[in-house]
Amino acid sequence: MNPRVKNNPILTFLYLGIPDDASFIERQKGYMFNLFILIGAPFAVLSLIVNLSEQAYFPAFINIIQISCFSLALWITISGKWKQYRVIILIILSIVAMIAAYSYQNSGEYRLLIMIVAAVVLFDRSWQYIIYAAIACAAFVYIRMYQIPDIAELAMEDLIFTGLKIFLPILLYVLSLLYFKIIYFRNLQQLEDTNRALAITTRQKDQILGTVAHDLRSPISNIANITELIQSDNLSQAEKTNFLRLIDQSSRSALNLINDLLQNSDIQVRQSLFKIVELNQLLNSWIPSLQLRANEKNIQILTHFFSSPIDISMDVDRIERVITNLVNNAVKFSSEGSKIFIQITADDKYARITVTDQGIGIPQEKQEHIFDMFSNAQRVGTLGEKSFGMGLSICKQIVEQHHGHIFVQSEEYKGSSFIVELPLQ
Repeated sequence: MNPRVKNNPILTFLYLGIPDDASFIERQKGYMFNLFILIGAPFAVLSLIVNLSEQAYFPAFINIIQISCFSLALWITISGKWKQYRVIILIILSIVAMIAAYSYQNSGEYRLLIMIVAAVVLFDRSWQYIIYAAIACAAFVYIRMYQIPDIAELAMEDLIFTGLKIFLPILLYVLSLLYFKIIYFRNLQQLEDTNRALAITTRQKDQILGTVAHDLRSPISNIANITELIQSDNLSQAEKTNFLRLIDQSSRSALNLINDLLQNSDIQVRQSLFKIVELNQLLNSWIPSLQLRANEKNIQILTHFFSSPIDISMDVDRIERVITNLVNNAVKFSSEGSKIFIQITADDKYARITVTDQGIGIPQEKQEHIFDMFSNAQRVGTLGEKSFGMGLSICKQIVEQHHGHIFVQSEEYKGSSFIVELPLQ
């Protein structure tokens, strides 16, 4: 809590029961409800003392009802429970205030104006507030006119004029509050959305920095240590060759992480880069470069194209990134000498690219998280290759920006199939 709030007993009470992580709108509701208690409860207690001293027992009974309502309201504030009943307490207190003002002509109707201020925040829907305010205003006008001496002797024109003099300022008051709520809450919602987006961005930045600090430091440190060992004259040629292989492995690990980070910072699909291509021919042109990556594990890529041409509009570079990531993943999690199958199918709405491997598969409990960035679903490749948890997230974002879908079918130790659906032109 803000130190300024802690040192001020009134502010401390106004923020009572409001969690630090509460939304802006919920925070304002709690603040206004506490303000309503702070203003109304002391008057009810003071009135009870006065009425008891004057032996006015029925007004004292009304004060007891008011104090009971305020006590329940205070319990709701402190406990954080039954918040949905705050408006019911407000309505009960409004009815009690109307009865007291009508019965005793003690100017208690002016409490309705305070309750209208509280109601504009506590009611979630504008129409709910309008109904409440209309009833409260009608009661206020009736009570004020009832207190006018010789009201029955006034002409109809004077009655209407007198009623309008009382009603129109209150109507302006009610509408001004409603307008203020709409504008204020709209700005609060925009601020909350912006704050939420900023929190997500900050969290992603922290995750990226953490990944870089942890995962990039390790391979670079390995390269530095191994390089120092190679400079020793006591190593055989075979040992040096083995160390060079380790340097190559560490540098590739660092390069893969950097590539993933760079891809994550540039995944926006621009409509101006979309062009109509024939999917079978396009994928066939990517196979040689994909096979080069698979050759590192002596893995063969087999393809099955659709029987008819498939013309589709896409950002070619981004979709190539998707397929490359999927094939690289398939290679990473497949054993040496296995096969990867790439198949193209289509129906009336979508073209489908399916990448299937014979690898280690994905446990069922991890499948729903593998498209989340930096999720805990990362796996280790069959040769110890590191997974940084960003590739599939990037694929998902790119495919969805094409108004398509990506999903997985997998069984642990029996391989995985990733299906990319892209809408036809």
